[in-house]
Amino acid sequence: MSTAPVCPPVWQGSDAELLAELGALETHLHSTWAQMLSVVAEIDSRGVAGGLGYSTTVELVRAIARVSLGEARARIAAAADVLPARGLNGAPAQPKLPVTAAAVADHAIGAADVAVIRSILSRIPPHLGEDKRAEVEAELARHARTLDAGQLALLGKRILAYLDQDGPRPKDTPETRRHLTFRDRDGGYELAGWLDREAAEIVRSALSPLAAPRPATDTEIDLRTAAQRDADALVELAQRALNDGELPTEGGQRPQVVVTVSLPVLQGPIGSASLALGGPINADIARRIACDADVIPVVLGSRGEPLDVGRASRTVTTAIRRAVILRDGGCAFPGCAVPARWCEIHHVVHWVDHGPTSVGNCVALCGRHHRLVHHSGWRIEMASGIPEFHPPPWLGGPPRRNPLHVAADLIRIRQ
Repeated sequence: MSTAPVCPPVWQGSDAELLAELGALETHLHSTWAQMLSVVAEIDSRGVAGGLGYSTTVELVRAIARVSLGEARARIAAAADVLPARGLNGAPAQPKLPVTAAAVADHAIGAADVAVIRSILSRIPPHLGEDKRAEVEAELARHARTLDAGQLALLGKRILAYLDQDGPRPKDTPETRRHLTFRDRDGGYELAGWLDREAAEIVRSALSPLAAPRPATDTEIDLRTAAQRDADALVELAQRALNDGELPTEGGQRPQVVVTVSLPVLQGPIGSASLALGGPINADIARRIACDADVIPVVLGSRGEPLDVGRASRTVTTAIRRAVILRDGGCAFPGCAVPARWCEIHHVVHWVDHGPTSVGNCVALCGRHHRLVHHSGWRIEMASGIPEFHPPPWLGGPPRRNPLHVAADLIRIRQ
């Protein structure tokens, strides 16, 4: 009876053997990645995702592989670019990136290299034509066999600079370039964005009267910089808009700053609370906000779950929605970061199946995951008053919860 050879421990290998093994393993990783692309492409071509309740193959790959949305998209896009396409008669056609595809088939390059090549090609000005694009693709793929991804990216930037020495052309529609991002940093948020001149003029005109220096007195001078005054003015402008009550509603309610805090923290000297959109804050800030706010009491059970409020009805009442949002914090689907104010309320046991409209039978879901739960094999159960998601058999794994919306001191542990 033959037995598989026993590989010696790594520490017994010589320097040359270790280096050879490292190179072989890297080639094996490239081989596995290329095979993964083939599987992803076949799943996509068969439309498997739709039959399982997922609107796109991207969402299905993300669920199975537990990768980010960007990574799932990158895998499917890479498969479309480096694998042979199918013609109308079913015969294979040349890949979109033929030289890159050859390097992938040789297991000479991997995911990082293909990502760089695709990124550089996407930035080639359209007016240069397909011939120039093919030339650049071949050049990058050839060098990808010897350069690392960082070096390849630098080469790509130099090629782009040579091809388009005038730089990128301005967008025809400034509205498509407008953006504003909030980056969680240093206990707060760093704002970044871009506005066209007309939009910037509107914003700056609104901020200007609120950003003026405070009148000097005998004992006080406004020492804030212009940037600090603009920041304070932006907050005041938003606060006035919230107070005026003229903003559109979200989830049937007027936009408002929502703080979740336990009664002991509100009454005591220490502890923490949680903002609906901004994450955890300390007890001092929570108490300051509570001094000038409507405090809505919600009775919590021993495990921190809101107890039933209101009477059963088909339509979710404001009180029930408030309690469900308090419990879930946002979309309850595992890994979803959509905040509470953008969520819908889903009956775990449907109303037509005699499910009650109560906190214990409702869960907050964003629109995408609401549709997914209705049309896939995901099953929700309430465990100790907290929603727990059971994956379909083809996905497997244990029941899951979403920890993204719960402050550290409010995380519930199943007992």
